[in-house]
Amino acid sequence: MKKFLAIILAAVMVFALAGAVMAEEAAEPAADFEWNGCKEVWAILPTTGVPGLMMHADSCGYEMEKEGWTYAAKDAEGTPAKQVEFVEQAISAGNVGALMIAAMDPELLEDVCGQAREAGIAINMLGVAPEYPLAGFIATAYDLTGQYAVYTAQDWLEKRLAEGGNIEPNADGKYEVAVDYYTGIIDGIYRSNAIFGTIEASDNLVAVSATQAYGNSAYDTAFSNAQSALSANPNTRIFICYEPDEAMGIAAACADYAETNGLDLADFCVIPCYSQDPTFLEIVEEVKADHSASAIKGYASYGAEGTEEETEAFWAAGYQNDPAYSPTGGKLAAILLGVCGSENYEWTYGEAYYDDITAWNVYDFSLLWQQGDVDTAEEYRVPDFMY
Repeated sequence: MKKFLAIILAAVMVFALAGAVMAEEAAEPAADFEWNGCKEVWAILPTTGVPGLMMHADSCGYEMEKEGWTYAAKDAEGTPAKQVEFVEQAISAGNVGALMIAAMDPELLEDVCGQAREAGIAINMLGVAPEYPLAGFIATAYDLTGQYAVYTAQDWLEKRLAEGGNIEPNADGKYEVAVDYYTGIIDGIYRSNAIFGTIEASDNLVAVSATQAYGNSAYDTAFSNAQSALSANPNTRIFICYEPDEAMGIAAACADYAETNGLDLADFCVIPCYSQDPTFLEIVEEVKADHSASAIKGYASYGAEGTEEETEAFWAAGYQNDPAYSPTGGKLAAILLGVCGSENYEWTYGEAYYDDITAWNVYDFSLLWQQGDVDTAEEYRVPDFMY
């Protein structure tokens, strides 16, 4: 199956809401924040090698460029301390007026973000909910995405067995699950805790494999990890994974395994904790019609998709290497532009937004969580990996 040119990595930890907040009157900066008037914005990222993250960052930059800003993405190369250094550099540069940070360690950034705020730099964060003043943030209940992915797989298992699927339990009567997880960011820890915890709490599932593929060459690493998991645990049919690229790598390994062993891919289930990847969504459309078309059987996810028109305009502006326009990026831009006094946007300094969480599988199982609902996975929101 074709893949977009740049889609060789997983879509990272993130988030979403459609559109920008428009206003007829110019927005005034909040009384306790005075913007420095500089129109350069930096996106400070854990990595610039993940298309699913870059589409959020670049979409933010794209919207701000339309308001006369200059945009640059900064790669921390997986090192939290480098994110601190980039904020320090933004302060000393003297021409930066806003930062969007996909924070790896929000606590580590607290002091330097306070210094940036005093220097008149508006800051928002993606995927986290820090406990110190920022222009705003878009956060995701990552713990719920992990829990919902397991629930989605569990529903698939019960319905596949009911229609005569060839899936064997272990000696204890439980069905084996291979887990691809990631603990490089705090939200990844929440999600991973919830995946393993929900499996452990279930009556009919057991985790038999735990590997990490997120990052550079995620597809290939996930493919190799899945091959190893199937070799060591030949009855494994369920895979819970971090993001779409890992899911596609695992699904490819399942396809090879099924062909070699005369098995039906309808009996395999791969569920990632995010869905916003065009190639992944193409596979979803195929498997809706034919459950044997792929091992991918559903997903947990968050946020909204951009429209085709938005994506075409995004690419036309020079962002062809990113999968699609991201409404999350548009919202991130709206936050920063709103607190920096744009005549087209308004935002109340410190306001937060939590993404919707959804889940779906090929049997039309679905879940929806919205801001204000009870977080049933809250027990897994602890800063240390529990498993």
